[in-house]
Amino acid sequence: MDLGLKGKRVLVTGGTRGIGAAIVDCFLREGARVAFCARDGAQVSAQVRSLQEGGYDVSGAALDVADPTAYGNWINERAQALGGIDVFIPNVSGGSLAGEEGWKRAFDVDLMATVRGCDHVLPHMATSGDGAIVVIASIAGLEDFGSPGAYNTIKAGLVAYASQLGAAGAPHGIRVNCVSPGPIHVPDGFWGGIEREQPDAYSATVQRQPFGRLGLPEEVANGVVFLASPAAKWITRTNLIVDGGFTKRVQF
Repeated sequence: MDLGLKGKRVLVTGGTRGIGAAIVDCFLREGARVAFCARDGAQVSAQVRSLQEGGYDVSGAALDVADPTAYGNWINERAQALGGIDVFIPNVSGGSLAGEEGWKRAFDVDLMATVRGCDHVLPHMATSGDGAIVVIASIAGLEDFGSPGAYNTIKAGLVAYASQLGAAGAPHGIRVNCVSPGPIHVPDGFWGGIEREQPDAYSATVQRQPFGRLGLPEEVANGVVFLASPAAKWITRTNLIVDGGFTKRVQF
C-alpha cells in the first residue's frame, strides 16, 4: 500500500532511540524527507551519518526541547530548509521521574514541548492545507497503570490537547491524532531496564499480554506513520491504542 508520503517534509522530536528512531526509519523508508532532534549530539551525528549513507534525505540536530528558544529556532530553520512542514511528530518524553522534579520535567518536556512545537509548526502547515500531527501519548494516561504520577497524568492531558487541536486545525486542513503505546521493549529503554533490574515485574507484565510478549518500536511506528499519511486523510481527533490488547477496557 502506497501511503503517499514520498517527498513529504517531516519533523520528529526524540529521534535517536526506541520508538522515535523507529518512526524516523519508517518515514524514510516511505520516501519522506525527515529532520529530527535529540539531546545527545553524538547519537544524532552517528544516526544521521548512517541514514545518509543509506541514501535517505535526513538531517538531525542536538537540542533539548525544554529550551523554548532553541526548539523554536530549530523548527523554523527546518521549515525554511525543507520549504515547509507537512508532518510533525512530538515524541520526546521526560520519563517517569519521582517527586516534584518529575512533575516539572513531565510538564516541560511531555506537555509544553508538544504545545510549543505545535504552535510553531501550525502556521507552516496551514499554508499547505494538508498537515498532520501525531502526538505520542501512552496507555498510562488511559487506565490505572502503575502508581499515581506525572507521566500518567500528563499523557492523559496530551490526548485531550490533541483532540482540541484537531478541532481547531480541521478548517485549515490539519489533522491531529494520538498514538498511545502499551509496554514496548527497547533494550536501552524503560522496559529493558525493568527486564534487567526487576525480572519478576517484567515477567508479570509479559504474562498480562495476550500475545505473550511486549511490543516492538517498529510496531508503534507503523501506526504513527499511517495516521500521518494521506492514506489516513479522513482520520482526525482519534487516539490509536497500540498495545497488543494489553488494556482491558472496552473502547467505544
